[in-house]
Formats: sequence, structure tokens, C-alpha cells
Amino acid sequence: MMLPPAAGAVGLSVFWRSRQTELPSGKKLNRAAWEASFAERGLPIPSGGPRDGYWGKNMPPWTKDAEIGWHESEVHLRGLVEQDAKGVQRYGPSAARWHVLIVGGSVAWGAYASSIEETYFARLTRRLTEAGRPVRVTVMAAGAWTSDNELKAFRRRGVDSDPDVVLFLDGMNDLTQGKGADEDTRVHRYLDHMHEARDVAQTRGIASVFALQPALAGKRHKSPLEVRILELMADKSAFVPTAYPRMRAELTGLTREAGTYVIDCSDALSAERATTFTDIWHFADPAHRLLSECLTRGLLPVLDSHPPRPRP
Repeated sequence: MMLPPAAGAVGLSVFWRSRQTELPSGKKLNRAAWEASFAERGLPIPSGGPRDGYWGKNMPPWTKDAEIGWHESEVHLRGLVEQDAKGVQRYGPSAARWHVLIVGGSVAWGAYASSIEETYFARLTRRLTEAGRPVRVTVMAAGAWTSDNELKAFRRRGVDSDPDVVLFLDGMNDLTQGKGADEDTRVHRYLDHMHEARDVAQTRGIASVFALQPALAGKRHKSPLEVRILELMADKSAFVPTAYPRMRAELTGLTREAGTYVIDCSDALSAERATTFTDIWHFADPAHRLLSECLTRGLLPVLDSHPPRPRP
């Protein structure tokens, strides 16, 4: 389905409202929202769908890891996914001036972009380079990782990759994964892990950046499809509206120490009126672009304040 730019958001919004009782669920809803995020903006819908496939169908099972829990398996899909035996993705020239390590879950991994080039991290690399701060990016992330996995991955492998900056793009999985824990427990556990990660980074002279990922629950203008998603996943989203402000405030408190920064991207997609999220976590190319813009603005002063560390 293809609509002209002027008619996109309005036309599809009316269409879905007129069929409110027929809104899909499950994988059909996931696909409808992904395609609508293009069609409602008057953009062509990529024929191949998300690079990882709807619900990750293009990806092999995770690889168990005694140190971290699990990581993404090695995959080489030309133009879509390139990751090594440890599930690590890389983008940008090895001779780039700065090395930025990104750690997180599936959003940090770049889920639901249509190709590598459309991921937020590829766009981020290009934007920073165009702005005169050439970087190479290493993405150490996996589906369903929480801050516990992220801390272990950073401590045991990320530090050894010798980054100048480590960026934790996360937050949602700590609030949505697992059962039984209340909001206070989840928030405190996340903050303890991020505080410890900052301490590890400090010992190696690595700048720490914390960025809460965008969340559908915080989007101000929700399309009919997004309202449907929230209705079906209300239990998963329950903690987000109250937990995110607490997490943001405590992370900001860490910035009192030199070398620690917060980039709040939780609101980066909130002004969008068109369908943007495919579920409560993920989003397609248009939102990857917006996320890259948010991260670029936040990282520019970080890089300027932290020249690359001397290397052999």
C-alpha cells in the first residue's frame, strides 16, 4: 500500500479507525505497524521487511554464554546483518579517530531497521563523521538483554575492545523482562548496574554515556495501531510511565562526576503523529533516523570533551 505524503498519516489513521473492531493482533499487528510507519509518511515500504525479520524470524537462536548469559549468533546476511561469532556488529572505518561502543538489548542491536545502512548506529556513524568527528562504532547488544547482561558484557569484553566512549542505550528491558519484581526493585537494579558500569569505565579512562531508549508508552500522539499495541501489551508497559522519570533523574545525578553523560532519547519519537512503533520497544527506519539525530546531538559535545585516548 502506498499513499502520497500529504495523505499518508491522515488517510491511514481514518482507515484504521473505521476498522477499529478489525484491528489485528500478534504478528499481523507487528507487520501492519511496521508497514504503516512507512505508508503513513508517504514512503515506499521496503519489500523485505525488517532486517531481522518479523519477531526475529531471520535470526538463528541465541548462543549460550557462561559469562554473559547469551549473545546473538554469528550471521552474515549481505546488507542486512553482519555480526561475528560473539554477536558483535561493527560499522565505520577502523582508522576513524574515535571508537564508540554501544551496549544494550534489541533496540541497541538495531532491530526492525530494513537494512544495516538504515540502522540508527549506521546513521549515527555517518552523521558524526559528516560533522567532523569521524567514529567507528561497535555494537555489543542482544535481544532481551537487561542491564545485568549489559554490565557483564561490558566488563568482560567491551572494555577490552578499547573504546573512547561507551554508550548504554537501554532501560526498557529492565522494566519488561521477567516476572515478580516490582517497580522499585527493577529501577534500583538497573541503576546499580549502570552505576557499576560507569565505575568500570572510569578505571580505564572511558567516557560513559547513558541513553534511555524510546518507549511507546511515552509517545504523546499514538496512532490507532499503537493504541492497539498498548492495549494488548498493557501488562508489559505498566512500569514505564512512572519508572522512566525516576531512572532519568538518577542517571542525571551520575553526571556530577567528570566523564559521565546522559542523552535522553526516551522522548525522541514522541512528537510523531504517524505510526512509529511496531510494538512497545521496536521501530522501523523513520524512527531509526530520529534516534540517530538524538544521539548525534548528544554525542557531539561528548566527543569534543574527550579526545581519543593514545593508542599504540
